[in-house]
Amino acid sequence: MAVKVKNKKTGSALLFGESISDKIRKRAQELFEKRGSASGDALSDWLEAEKQIKAELRK
Repeated sequence: MAVKVKNKKTGSALLFGESISDKIRKRAQELFEKRGSASGDALSDWLEAEKQIKAELRK
């Protein structure tokens, strides 16, 4: 089970010591690399990564 903690200094939620936005950023980078590092679809990568991370947090 994932552990979420709110960082009092930054106000961002943390997942195992890493902010959720950092997790999303890393996942978006993985998606970008998986599709051959072709530019022009950063927003789609971010939104898909956000969807995946949020789904993992709900489990």
